This record gives sequence, structure tokens and C-alpha cells, in this order.
Amino acid sequence: MRPIDVGALRLVAKGGQADIYDYGDGKVIRVPRRPQDYDRIRYEYGIYVLLSGTTIAAPKAFELVEVNGAPSIVMERILGPSMIDEIRKQPYLIRRKAIDLANMHRDLLGVTAAASMTNSKDQAKYCVSRSQSLTEDTKQVLMNVLEQLPEGAFLCHGDFHPGNILHSDGKNYIIDWSGATKGDLLYDVAHTYILLRVAPRVPGISMFMHGIQKLLGKVMASIYLRTIMKCLPVDPSRLSKWVLIKAAERTYYGLPSEKERLRAFVSKYALAISSGKSKASFYKRI
Repeated sequence: MRPIDVGALRLVAKGGQADIYDYGDGKVIRVPRRPQDYDRIRYEYGIYVLLSGTTIAAPKAFELVEVNGAPSIVMERILGPSMIDEIRKQPYLIRRKAIDLANMHRDLLGVTAAASMTNSKDQAKYCVSRSQSLTEDTKQVLMNVLEQLPEGAFLCHGDFHPGNILHSDGKNYIIDWSGATKGDLLYDVAHTYILLRVAPRVPGISMFMHGIQKLLGKVMASIYLRTIMKCLPVDPSRLSKWVLIKAAERTYYGLPSEKERLRAFVSKYALAISSGKSKASFYKRI
């Protein structure tokens, strides 16, 4: 890897895991702060290389370099509002944006993942087994459900929602690929549906704005799912099981504002499954 000194570069953003420096000529350098994130940066770079051979609109990754011993990505800088910002400013656009979101997700889920990518089911097992919100009996039911679900070989984004869609120069770009996995397409659809329906409150958002966000999220979730069910093979029973699994995952790594609601949902429907009383469309209850 080519070494780069960022000492003279302007810091433009501080993310949860990395600092972003302006590299000029429409490029930035993404530098991880902690050694435990080095492998994740290398992994993310591999995702961008995979995407470069597809028609999916994502920032270009030009090079993997070294900054003070840390593997870092030189990548395209995308300037523009997120889809969620556009909706906040113009709520009447919500139907069109929800349809756009579904169509973008459909195209993304048509991409075959690299064989070396993290397996979605393995990730789910890891998160569920470590959740402190779930009982051991509930975890065992979830593990049994996971065994019945398909592996899949599709590219799953891992955090596909309006906040990770940027609009620039008349085009929508999908950002933040660090959590991408290989798995069943409904694994990713289920997660997007949960993020829209539950709309966890992020730090810095007022109660009033969060209330609006939740209302818009429910509307968007309905339109998104209805649209994507027209163009992808969506079995309601399989979707419900993936919603259950993804909700359980988020009781491990999700935001505090959502964990209790998700715990209650998971506990209730895990029990319903174990007693043979669950309905195929219980995903609607989240």
C-alpha cells in the first residue's frame, strides 16, 4: 500500500469509525481511528471493488493506501442531500422516494456477492447469541428459525435506508457499505423494513422531529414493501422470519431507543413460533 501523509489535509468529517480528509480533485481519504477497524476498512474496499464491476451507483474507491500504519481508502467524494433530508424538506415527495428506494434496492439485490464476503446467517448467529436483551429460550427458538432460512448468495447492503442514499448531480448514490454481507435477499429487505417502521431516535433529534420521522417512516415502509413485493419473489412467511431475526440482531447492536420495542416483538413472536401459533404475515406487527 502506498503511504500518504494527511497532516496537511483538511479534516472534513468525523464518522463513527473513521476520519474523512479532503484529498482534492473530488476525492477523500477514509482513515480508521482504531486498529480493530483495520480489517473492516480492507473489507469495505473489497466491496467497492466488487461494485465497480456493476451498474450500482456507489462512490468509487480509487486506491487502498496507508496512513500512519492504518489501511485507508481514497474514494470519490459525493456532495448532496440524503434522501431523508429531501423528505424532511418536501414530505409530499415521500411516495416517489419510497418507490425510488425500493427500485434501487431491487437492483442492488440482483448483484451476486463475492464468495469471501461475510455470511449473513453467521452474522445473525453472532449477534443473537450475544444479545443481553433476549432469554436463552428465545435465542434457541431464533437459532432454530435461522437453520430453516436459506443461505443466499446475493449482495446485501446491511444498512439500506434513506439516510444512506445521497442525491448528487441528478443521481442517487448508495453509501456506507461497511456492513455488506452475502445472503438471502429478504435478509436485507427485512432490515430496511424494520429501519423504516421503527425509525429509531438518533442522538440530537428532538422528540417532535422524531415523532414526525416515525410517522413518515411508517408511510414509507408500506410503500417501499408494496413496491418491492411486485418485483422480487417475497414469501410473507420467509420475510416474517427474517424480520424476527433482524429485530433480534438489533437488540444486540441497535440504538437504545429501539431495543425495548424490538425485544418485546421478538419475545412475543418467538414464543408464537415455538407454540405453532404464528401467522405468515406477523412482520406487519413490528
